[in-house]
Amino acid sequence: MDSGALNELIAQVRGTAATLAEAEQRVAAFTAELAQQKLPDASAGLLKVTPMPKRASFRWLPANK
Repeated sequence: MDSGALNELIAQVRGTAATLAEAEQRVAAFTAELAQQKLPDASAGLLKVTPMPKRASFRWLPANK
């Protein structure tokens, strides 16, 4: 690898590192914003699990029944 290609690769890595650092800062800011928000209390009605209906049985039946 010649020095020009190496320098180009180093520049790409630095650019990627800068982009990653910016994304990490945005994630940290968003996480801090979410931590400050007051979330509503979950009521028992929201946490209630509704049962799934049973599946119908579609077994083959002989024609004479």
